[in-house]
Amino acid sequence: MDGSGNRHLQLAIFGDSHYACVRQAHREGLADIDGVDLEYWGHIGRRFNFLDLQNGAIVPTDDFTAARFAKFNEKGRRFLPAADFDMILFIGTRIYLTAIFISLLTVGRAGTFISSGLKRRMVHDELSSQLGYRLAQGLAKTGTARIVVAPTAFWTKGYLPVEAAIPPEVRAATAQDRAEIWEIAVQAAAADGITLIPQPEETVVDGVFSRPAYAIDNHQDKGDFEHRNAAYGALILNRALALLRTG
Repeated sequence: MDGSGNRHLQLAIFGDSHYACVRQAHREGLADIDGVDLEYWGHIGRRFNFLDLQNGAIVPTDDFTAARFAKFNEKGRRFLPAADFDMILFIGTRIYLTAIFISLLTVGRAGTFISSGLKRRMVHDELSSQLGYRLAQGLAKTGTARIVVAPTAFWTKGYLPVEAAIPPEVRAATAQDRAEIWEIAVQAAAADGITLIPQPEETVVDGVFSRPAYAIDNHQDKGDFEHRNAAYGALILNRALALLRTG
């Protein structure tokens, strides 16, 4: 409650190491969280793989993992119940769409026809094969919190091992090409009761790469072409907050 007795909206941000960009954006004041009680529940590394669904909550499968997640949560939560929140934002959470983008852009740019229904099935199958998305599906089924998913961003441009493997036709993909695939992903997630936030178009370059401006500091020296900075986190957090406030 605030000073006038109005109820604060309850937002949980759930993620793996990728949620650091959102947390950093929050700390730097790049998002207005007035009227929102925000807490984080996540962990880096392989502990993220030791999670399951039980009674409408994400629950660690062993005590050590539960203790690790609790350590990084403001309230010491050992599990994450959907019913405690108005919205849960999944950020990263081992949800990747780069491979399916490459597949669909390859056939699309080659002029091969694939029906919209088959594309949606392909995207949904890709999502459902990943633990993070299955956790989102499970929480969405509770009908309590709104479940929002921001998949892991594309690799940062300049990661040579990946760039060498990307066909020229994929790197030539346009914003419209990407938008069509994102819309399919949005529809596929919506069928599961999930709101999917596409990677913001202003952060994308050369078909399926993220702009270096949104990489972490000194990403080349660190060899980290996967994680994003506070500027990227702010784009995702502000989009999630807008969804939260509009119900």
